Amino acid sequence: MPYNVLKLSTFIKYKNLKLLVENMKVKIRQLPEDFIVEEILDENILEEGDTFNLYLLKKTNMEILRTLSYISKKFKIPLKEIGYCGLKDRHAITIQYITIPIRYGKLSLKENNLELKYLRKVGSPLKLGQLAGNKFKITIRYLKEEHLPKIEENLKKLHLGVPNYYDTQRFGSVYRRGEFIAREYMMGNYEEALKIILTRYKKSENRLIKDLKRYIRSHWGDWRSIIRYMKDRGIRDRMFNNIIRYLESREHDEEKFKEAFKYVDIRLKKLFVSAYQSYLWNESVKSILKKCIPKEDRIYVDYICGSFLFYKNIEKDILDIMKDRTFPTITHDIGTKDIKEEDRRIIEDILKREGLSIEDFNKLLDLSKPSYTERRIISIPENVRYSKFVEDELNKGRYKVTVEFQLKKGCYATMVVKRITSF
Repeated sequence: MPYNVLKLSTFIKYKNLKLLVENMKVKIRQLPEDFIVEEILDENILEEGDTFNLYLLKKTNMEILRTLSYISKKFKIPLKEIGYCGLKDRHAITIQYITIPIRYGKLSLKENNLELKYLRKVGSPLKLGQLAGNKFKITIRYLKEEHLPKIEENLKKLHLGVPNYYDTQRFGSVYRRGEFIAREYMMGNYEEALKIILTRYKKSENRLIKDLKRYIRSHWGDWRSIIRYMKDRGIRDRMFNNIIRYLESREHDEEKFKEAFKYVDIRLKKLFVSAYQSYLWNESVKSILKKCIPKEDRIYVDYICGSFLFYKNIEKDILDIMKDRTFPTITHDIGTKDIKEEDRRIIEDILKREGLSIEDFNKLLDLSKPSYTERRIISIPENVRYSKFVEDELNKGRYKVTVEFQLKKGCYATMVVKRITSF
């Protein structure tokens, strides 16, 4: 089979990002061009006019908020005046849209990993969520030859859809399976919740912070010693210093662990809540699928919070119902929402298994208000195309395939990859 040989110099500087799917290991994003995502703009939302300039922003391996901050400083534009409609993966080539008020002129930028191209004038700024969906072009690498027939079969079944789970990217605040800070908080385990924040770490974290977290774990309760440790090493992290000093000053206060959460970054608290909501949503959808997918058609794929349930096949009448069905995120005020009785029972069952009730979500209001949304249960990739299997020039003896498809906004392309490579 033919394959293209790429020079080592074009890829050795990029980090190999691996995707573990069941017992099969595949690789995505070995090169930036292995993961390309392009926004599909909702043209009906943009108003006609000439108060804003619409730009196409193309970036490689750059995080969107840092990119916008760079553009803001370079052209002396207040960051809040730059409109955008979607957050994208950092480790990818992304093509998306931004708006900038016309008074800043017609801008242009072309650098190694960043390009800004003027498109036209519009009458309103872009806002988060104002996109119809995304186009993806993904190269899946490190495939074994014996797995290719099954992968091709899975590719041919993408018209049957993929469960629309929240993927691992949503769970950045989860360090170990079952360790949800929001859950511990709701259960009144404030010390345990705080201990997760202050002592758990990932391999990717800064070495100084990892060492600090190890020290805090081994000296938990000896706040003065921890304060000395941070001072001796010049650790000035505001959150850690404020929390530890507060705990030291309230040594005999039984409420100190709960009250210390006022020093946790508000953005982190929002992530804690949304991560747990997303996990509960995933578990609810898995429960729904178990009721309509026979055991012989079920596929389980592990992830950081448990396992996803996919299906090999699904009856047409069931798919016709499921593809338009939504399920709500669980909130403190879900009792006021107009949801199906069946969905209420599912929520109650999931929460019972977690040792919680709807009423417990009121406790999260002190942490961060849970947001309510209705999310589709099934995501159906559109305009699917895929290449032939060819030898993987980056991984000797393995194969690769490139897949192109479109998804509605809010759907994870990595879920499609997991489905393609699971069996």
